[in-house]
Amino acid sequence: MEGMQGAQLSWWLIGAYLALMLGVGVWFRRRVRSVEDMAVAGRHSGVWLIAFSVAATWINGTTLIGISALGADFGLDAYWSGGSFMLGTIWIAYFIIPRLWETGVITIPELFGRCFGPRHRIVSLLLVILRDMGVTAGTIGALTLVTTAVLGISVAESLLLWLGVTSVYVFLGGMWAVMATDAIQFFIILAGSISVLVAGLAAAGGLGELSAGLDPALIDIFGRAGVTQVVAWIVIGLAITGAYQGLIQRGFAAKSADVARRGFLYGGVIASIWYMTPPLIGIVARTVYGPELAAEDAFVTLAFGAAGNELASLVVVCVLAASMSTLSSTINTIASNFTLDLYARFIAPTASAVRQLWVYRLNVLLVGALAALLYLALPLLIELFWIGGRIMGASVAPALVGIVLFPSLRHAPRTVMAAMLIGAAVQAVWQTFGAIREVGSVVIIWELDPILVGLPLTVLILWIGSRLETRTGGRNAAA
Repeated sequence: MEGMQGAQLSWWLIGAYLALMLGVGVWFRRRVRSVEDMAVAGRHSGVWLIAFSVAATWINGTTLIGISALGADFGLDAYWSGGSFMLGTIWIAYFIIPRLWETGVITIPELFGRCFGPRHRIVSLLLVILRDMGVTAGTIGALTLVTTAVLGISVAESLLLWLGVTSVYVFLGGMWAVMATDAIQFFIILAGSISVLVAGLAAAGGLGELSAGLDPALIDIFGRAGVTQVVAWIVIGLAITGAYQGLIQRGFAAKSADVARRGFLYGGVIASIWYMTPPLIGIVARTVYGPELAAEDAFVTLAFGAAGNELASLVVVCVLAASMSTLSSTINTIASNFTLDLYARFIAPTASAVRQLWVYRLNVLLVGALAALLYLALPLLIELFWIGGRIMGASVAPALVGIVLFPSLRHAPRTVMAAMLIGAAVQAVWQTFGAIREVGSVVIIWELDPILVGLPLTVLILWIGSRLETRTGGRNAAA
């Protein structure tokens, strides 16, 4: 009877949550009259809407469950696997976002096309989508796993439910709806995750009892995983953040460059503090349930073992909110790529604004369907997520940062193309054949992480190649 009551409560909370998300989409539909409104909210967003949207974008079902598992396996080391992205967010808030806002572009491939032409636009588009489509499919997987287990529905019903609701509110409200729902979802995530941690501490008998039974290795922030792997996690976070289009587009949505900078700064700081929560949940779960607890079960076991029906239902909605904030973002971002970087640039460059808007909305539905098919074909997508992220981080990201910060690189098209292609290829090969030190519950610990090979090589190519190419170009011009 208690289980049935818990399931009914979960359904009621989920139903109310989904109705709220749809209501937001309907409300913001009136503000969407162009592709720019769909993609970047008409560039009218304020500081705090951007800040909470940035924070929510970095939190999804994978970070809640996955980093809690890392916390159970590796202790406070796990913070860097997510917190490093927040360091990257704070860094780009000062040095990248304001400059990108000034360009007036809507997508990252658009900037490459403006600087170098259509070939660079296509290559950067493929590398960006490789990462974003994997994240979209993986997020759908996280939603499906939770709802099939908790609500007892089939995979097909779960896909229809979550993709249906998310696609509809993005279809209607575009980036306005995405950012508004992000802000709502952030506070749901905050309430649910902190509730799990507090319930876990209570189950452990308080801080005193927890400290007595705690494995000291778990509180060494550079301990279990090793310094090299922690450094690699930090580098991955900095690299991926530098070209994470779904995140960067929130900066494009700002009223001004200063609003974009402050929104990213505040969002990065808020999320960097929150990111201590999942590792602590993992550590508490390991201490309460002992070393025999499977790390990947740490979050769910603590949430449902230490909480009553009401709190457990809130936790379910928390996980779903975390995943939907990412899902809506990536769907909208990829739809903007399909519309602006493919349709409007190559297929129908003379299409009217109204036609482009409807193509954008249809692309929202198309992206959702493609991501569902990808998940069904490859249900174990956590490594696809990292492969795509590392490849983007070692190719597009350094090239993007380079052309934003160093004007001379904008005059070296061959160097930029070579750096992106070689960096991506080396990254993929090393991740396939590189030496593995340990396979954790949710992550691989490398002897030498692929990002520590691919990213320095790409930076070296950009540095040497740009010097040679611009020098040669100058001599040719003089001749």
